[in-house]
Amino acid sequence: MKREAQNLVLLLIGGAVLWITLDGSYARYVKPSLHPYLLVSAAGFILLALVAIVRDIRRGAAPDEHDEHEHGTGRAQWLLLMPIAALLFIAPPALGANGVQTSSPVQAITGDAASALPRQHPFPPLPPGDAPAVPVVELVQRALQDSTHSLDGREVTISGFVVRPKDLEYDRPGAAEADLAKVVITCCVADAQYALVHLAGMPEVIPDDQWLLLRGIVRTDSARHDPELTPTFDVTDYQLIPTPKSTYEAAR
Repeated sequence: MKREAQNLVLLLIGGAVLWITLDGSYARYVKPSLHPYLLVSAAGFILLALVAIVRDIRRGAAPDEHDEHEHGTGRAQWLLLMPIAALLFIAPPALGANGVQTSSPVQAITGDAASALPRQHPFPPLPPGDAPAVPVVELVQRALQDSTHSLDGREVTISGFVVRPKDLEYDRPGAAEADLAKVVITCCVADAQYALVHLAGMPEVIPDDQWLLLRGIVRTDSARHDPELTPTFDVTDYQLIPTPKSTYEAAR
């Protein structure tokens, strides 16, 4: 690949990263806290490309030693533009209910080998208020590991998208029961896991991937008695909400 093409590819990479960072779609790939690092990286790519372009213009159009001995057209190297185009024009949707069946759930820190349950330890108190907002992954971890039982009898607010068991038909008794899920990432979607909560007391059937804002109470010790270590959430109030701009939670 000639220097002009190399500079163009470098410029396009920087532009693509800058574009998805500024329009917010980067949150489909990485956690929001990486936003400033993406801006710096994009600026670095663009700056390097511009410096190289300006340097080549000052040198003139004379080919360098590499160009003089270059053979073939190097068409295969232009395939580097394909992921850049895909990033700009074929942005995939955020992970949702379809990925739950093939992804692993969030794993709590395990205890000793003699116990299948995670070891308990004290958690900080919940935020003040009638129904403080709690991330789903924190709710799961508190239900399993909090030795202070801060969730017992305490109404909290959570949000996430609905996941329905694939073998549960919509017209069956109890069809309104479903799970609430949140995708949890440590760095990016490559390490994505799901935090799940069983919902109880839903009066209507909610389809997959519909986002909900819920108030309710976690049943005491429901997570530790569940085969999948998933807590049960007794819903006291709920509302349908649009999909948020950032759909992932950061691992704790």
